[in-house]
Amino acid sequence: MKEKHWSEAGEKTSTAGIAVLLAAFRLGGRTLFHITLWPVIVFYWLACPEARAASRLYLTRMAQVKGEPRPGPFASLRHIWRFADTILDKLLAVSGFFKPSDLAVTGVEELLADPRGALIITAHTGCQELCQFIGQAELAGHEQTRRREIYVLTHTAHAERFTRIIGRLNPSFAVHHMQVTDVGPQTAVQLSELLQAGHWVVIAADRTPIGSNTRVKVLFLGKEAPLAMGPFLLPVLLRCPAWSMICTRETNPASRARYRVQFARVHDAAPVSRAGRMQAVGRMAQAWTRNLEEALLKSPLDWFNFFDFWHPAQSSRSGKSRRHGV
Repeated sequence: MKEKHWSEAGEKTSTAGIAVLLAAFRLGGRTLFHITLWPVIVFYWLACPEARAASRLYLTRMAQVKGEPRPGPFASLRHIWRFADTILDKLLAVSGFFKPSDLAVTGVEELLADPRGALIITAHTGCQELCQFIGQAELAGHEQTRRREIYVLTHTAHAERFTRIIGRLNPSFAVHHMQVTDVGPQTAVQLSELLQAGHWVVIAADRTPIGSNTRVKVLFLGKEAPLAMGPFLLPVLLRCPAWSMICTRETNPASRARYRVQFARVHDAAPVSRAGRMQAVGRMAQAWTRNLEEALLKSPLDWFNFFDFWHPAQSSRSGKSRRHGV
């Protein structure tokens, strides 16, 4: 059976199921939540061979890089379990359950001090909603950043139900979501205006393009892998700074935080000639990938990209897209 492209996989988020799990957490904390969740996780693990295979491939490569034994047959179950536990944290973060002290942040001072807008390139790791919720609250508390906002580019058709659930939990959740499939001229103009106004635009780069064959090759966990070119070409075309933002569970035993988010500049907005664009894109993509790899080596179970990252399936819309899809 041919593997589907990630954007064509059916959405598995159940509104009723999440309501039940949240009720279990309110009644008995994480212990009851985990007991209630266990049958759901086992069913998903058994019913989704593609997710099992992708998880096993990723964890095997991670073990090889770290010089550890090959992961056992249930390693992918632990990986999916971590994902489900993080879903709870996402919902709790939006509900205001966590405090700023639950998030350890490194490298953000330079980003906030720069009055220019920036493209923030992230991945499907950790609890992004915690970063967004606490980040928006922190921005609102300082005069110099009060008017600056966070815009998140999403393929919301793929996560529409989860977005609605977040909206019900906290209608005032201040992060703006922008649905995109391809970044065409109109979207590029809109992004340029947001960046010129000093806002931040967040985009995930660890999924292959939805509607484009345009990719950039990077070395990830010792093997070449394709990334969508869009997130790395945009800063070059829009002449804006670009930063990596990677969130994972906190692994420092001396820290009281639950998650850690690390920011690092990967592009300085210097003008790039047309002839040098692809070289600049390649450098940026590899720098971002190194930051992702460095964080995951410390917390391997925090990457929730249950698709074959090294040999991704093609989207059925590949031939219908604009030139540079995200």
